[in-house]
Formats: sequence, C-alpha cells, structure tokens
Amino acid sequence: MEAILTLDSNNGLSKAGIIPWNSPKDLNFFYEKTKNNIVIMDKNTYLSLPQNDRPLKNRLNIVLTSKPDLFTNEPPPLDRPLNYEIIFTNNENIHNVFLKNREKIIHLYPALNRNFKIFFIGGKKIYDKYIPLCDVVWITRIKNCYSCDLTFDYNLEKQFKEVQYGEDDEIKISKFSTFEKGGAKSILF
Repeated sequence: MEAILTLDSNNGLSKAGIIPWNSPKDLNFFYEKTKNNIVIMDKNTYLSLPQNDRPLKNRLNIVLTSKPDLFTNEPPPLDRPLNYEIIFTNNENIHNVFLKNREKIIHLYPALNRNFKIFFIGGKKIYDKYIPLCDVVWITRIKNCYSCDLTFDYNLEKQFKEVQYGEDDEIKISKFSTFEKGGAKSILF
C-alpha cells in the first residue's frame, strides 16, 4: 500500500478546507501514479474535489465516512457514467478486503490494473492512520508557502528512506520507501 500527498514549503496540506495551489505538474504526477488503482480518501477530501472531477476517473474511489448512506444516491458526472466506480463506506479495514480478494475485485471493477495498488490520498486523519501500514509514501513538495492552516506532521524518517524522484523550479517529488530496490527513478516534466 502507498500514500500520496502534496505539501507546500512549510508542510501545509490545505487552507480553509481546500488545496490553495494549482500545479498541473503535480496533478499529472498524481494521475499517472494512481490511475487504474484504488484510491482511499475521507469524506472531506472527496468533497474538496471539483464536482465534475469526482469520482476520480480511471480509479476505484473509496470514501471513508461515518455516514455512507448520505452519499449512496450521488449521481455520476454526465460525461462518464460508465466509469462510475465509487464506494462509500465506514469500514476502516476495507483495504484488507480488497487485498485478500484481488482476483474477484479486478473482475468487478474494470478500471483496475491487474496488479492494482491501494493509495491513501487524504486527508490528514487518513494519512496519520494508514501511513504506518504503507511501504511507500509519495510526497510532492510545492516550492512556495501558502499559509496553510492544516499541516502534515508525520515523521516519515522513522519508518522510511527518502529518495528524490524528480525536481524542477516549481516542485520536488520524493519517494519515501521502507525498502529501495536499485536507485532513484527520474521523471521528466
């Protein structure tokens, strides 16, 4: 399992419940990394997505919420009704269900890659709870401060080794891994 998140230069996650930056490079990296996989998020993260972008396309979206019944009738976006793959649940161990039933799951959800991964994509409580279960954490660091009111304070160095994955004048992407095979892989922006 993996986690993926973006932070500003002061470890900021969000400001007033929204992500205050717009980085096409970060969005492209996030999409390429998570497509055809499972993304698990909390209700607030789901609701922070632009309405036309939810559920996230080409992924199985799992939204953890204490009141899943409030969301069961939410219609899919009109431009992608056939890719409507979302589960609202209060089962905090649903990731184990998917891992234990991999063969059955790939037949039920055609958007998933045969070797799908599970990505935890936010918010803060999701990261705090599930990062200890992950083998890899991807962090995109935006090289500006956005005066965020919610910050990421998990100490990754206790569990992970950092390897720089890519960097330019706008962002730096790092892979934090419990194991590292070979060297760092570079990406082009």
